Amino acid sequence: MRGIDSTLKREPSQQDVMNLFRTELNKIPDLKVTVQDLSLNAMGAGRGFPFEISIQGPNWQKLGELSQALIEKMNGTGLVTDLDSDYLVGMPELQVVPDRDKAAKHGVSLAAIGQTVSALMGGVIVGQYNVGGHRDDIRLKILDEGGDRIERLKRLMIRNNRGELIPLSDVVNIKESPSLLSVARRNRQRAVTIYGNISKGKSQQDALDQALSLSKTFFPEGYQIQATGSAEDMKETFKGLVFALVLGLVVAYMILASQFNSYIDPFSVLIALPFSISGALLALLVTGQSINMYSMIGIVLLMGIVKKNSILLVDFTNHVRTEKGSDVKTALLEACPIRLRPILMTSIATIAGAIPAALALGPGAESRVPMAITVIGGVLVSTILTLYVVPCVYQLFSRLEKKTYGATRESLPPAPRLQDGQ
Repeated sequence: MRGIDSTLKREPSQQDVMNLFRTELNKIPDLKVTVQDLSLNAMGAGRGFPFEISIQGPNWQKLGELSQALIEKMNGTGLVTDLDSDYLVGMPELQVVPDRDKAAKHGVSLAAIGQTVSALMGGVIVGQYNVGGHRDDIRLKILDEGGDRIERLKRLMIRNNRGELIPLSDVVNIKESPSLLSVARRNRQRAVTIYGNISKGKSQQDALDQALSLSKTFFPEGYQIQATGSAEDMKETFKGLVFALVLGLVVAYMILASQFNSYIDPFSVLIALPFSISGALLALLVTGQSINMYSMIGIVLLMGIVKKNSILLVDFTNHVRTEKGSDVKTALLEACPIRLRPILMTSIATIAGAIPAALALGPGAESRVPMAITVIGGVLVSTILTLYVVPCVYQLFSRLEKKTYGATRESLPPAPRLQDGQ
């Protein structure tokens, strides 16, 4: 414990503490330690481990062999740790397997074999009687004399179709083997689940892809793997976030088109979104953060944050063109310097508000870091590029106004102005 105390003086992160106890406790002989972050089990799916896959197939024993082989191969990749499976063998089980050829030679039916074994183990129902209006079963059971059950089974006598008594051992094979503590099925198939943690600095998706790739190299036909538990929920969550991102783009275009009364101006506004996504991904790469649920939420948030710069610029340019009858270039040269200050003020305020969360201060701040980093990177890059790209795109798209409306804004007469005294 001295080593643990000295290590904890460095104020390590949660991952450092998990690695420390994992290393120290696994040094104890005949002890297997699995460290789990219970906060990952918030959705209540599976065992709550970030890495969970289900191996499905027809044979239990083969599933156990495949799961153990896959665990060994995945441990060699360095992508996962604390791997284990729910294929637990240990409870002894007596298996009485009829030998059909011997049973046929002795004139013994399979029904007689089953009835004789049932009479020893649990008894058989031979009749019923009524007591107080209730019907109860009469169960016949061979007297339990104690001792080895295998020997007791071998001493049983069974009657054939000629009325002769035949030793049960002559027509069956009796063996004792360990059985599964639990039996699981998935998609109406027998399934064994492998679960574990993701190594520090590694990606959950990379681990799942590696497991799928390895399974294709040695899995026989009829056996396959599928992501389950938290891994499956994370995959579904990403699909939902991507759908929200696409739906947000469609709704944003519809609202902007109605506000600007134009089908072209919304494209000039939405051109800032690709820059924000690239800036967010670049910030995550530089800071060593992964693309997870929180960073994806940050990307969805960027859709509403970064459009405001383009809206300020495009709206004021349209205002200048309408009020003064200026051409596109002149209107942009006048609108861009005027709107530079509010664009910088709002962007700097947004970045400053996200900096405390990005510094990972306070308990549980690790989950907020990817979202904050995503917002900071997306707003920073989109703000810089918006000042250069949006005016260029606006000027290019203005050439389509003749084809769309039949006349440009320059061809429209300027708005009338009231003179003094009128």
